[in-house]
Amino acid sequence: MTTLTLQSQTLPLVKSGLELKRHALEFGLRRYGDRLDAFEQRYGFDSAAFARKFNAGELGDEADWFEWQFLWESYQETQRQLDLLKTISL
Repeated sequence: MTTLTLQSQTLPLVKSGLELKRHALEFGLRRYGDRLDAFEQRYGFDSAAFARKFNAGELGDEADWFEWQFLWESYQETQRQLDLLKTISL
């Protein structure tokens, strides 16, 4: 745990910045989720199963696979950042 010292007048600025970041991450998560859903529907398996198959070299090198992998990794990273943001208390 780290302690951050702020001047009282900066607290609203920090809170609003964190809130904007949270909204942006949630928006991105929804967008990535929608695009992942489209791949899952098209190919008939979920993104976690896809990632396991792709990373094991079972799917080949079709362009869709690389896009799906990028979206899956981006979704996971966005979720990680959102989870971290939720741990901040001011």
